[in-house]
Amino acid sequence: MTRPIRLLKLVQLLAGQRRYHVGEIAERFGVTERTVYRDLAELSTTGIPVVNDEYGYRLLDTATIRPLALDAAEQAVLKLLLGNPATQPSPDVTRTLKSVEAKLDAATLEAEETPRALTLAGPERSGPIPDGLTSLLERAIRDRIPISIHYRSLAGGRLAWRGVDPYEMFHRENAWYLVGRCHLHDEPRTFRLDRIAEAKRLAGIFRRPIFNIDAFLENTWAVYRGRTLHDIVIHFDASLGPLIQQGVHHATERVTRLGNGHLEYRVQLSHLEEVARWIVSFAGLARAIAPGSLVTLVRDIAARARDAHDPDARPPDTRSQRPLPGLPTLDEPADQPPLI
Repeated sequence: MTRPIRLLKLVQLLAGQRRYHVGEIAERFGVTERTVYRDLAELSTTGIPVVNDEYGYRLLDTATIRPLALDAAEQAVLKLLLGNPATQPSPDVTRTLKSVEAKLDAATLEAEETPRALTLAGPERSGPIPDGLTSLLERAIRDRIPISIHYRSLAGGRLAWRGVDPYEMFHRENAWYLVGRCHLHDEPRTFRLDRIAEAKRLAGIFRRPIFNIDAFLENTWAVYRGRTLHDIVIHFDASLGPLIQQGVHHATERVTRLGNGHLEYRVQLSHLEEVARWIVSFAGLARAIAPGSLVTLVRDIAARARDAHDPDARPPDTRSQRPLPGLPTLDEPADQPPLI
């Protein structure tokens, strides 16, 4: 260990609540006590207030160490991220973020003020997440401890306990999710955190396979995953050119301008329901071309939306109504479609 690194680590050590005797410091860094005395003297001469009493050495209580050299713009961006609405549904995460923000404010007390240039506007789409849930999941993921979750599926609408080997938590499409091996289906499944009413640890430790969240979601439009990879073709009206050509909607997308000025959009996905609803949202300015199953699905979704808004139509009988197009059946919860 070089001397500059040792001095830095010594400052970090003395900034804690404990006091340290010279012998303890020497043993911790593998140096002689004479070297420790020289290091302590060096810190004092450079303005770092090291004090000593009968209990040992420590930094002066009023000492201020400023490891953050942030200008006003950098501080504004960090505070923007700390205030992200995506973190608000989880009480335990919110408490941690408030602590981080307080430390950031203290460390950048003298930073010049800057006009508020960036604002995160909600709302976050996740519902309330039970207090302590994310902390429990983080520990279970880190220590590879299986858990049981009391979960309400979108299709079934009823709470049921499920065993899960938790792999990772992620935020996507304005909601928080947990992905892990479902004990019932013996394959990775995705669970929305705001549908978990309760979670508890199970006995033992699970063996975590090689898992990458980006690869897991690679062929999804949002979170739904299927067993078959579809080559999707969509034609967009020329008026949507700036939105489609200048935006990035998926890693595999390809956009070509056609002779009539319209755009041809191609993408590879393993599930059709989410992209079908995206197409319908353009109100006729987007048209599904392939595959045929996507065309049928878009047609079905649009027809149901039209029928629901027909003033002369009878209210639908929800007791016998078949599932919405694209939504999985009761055997296949909506937030965890079949995997590839």
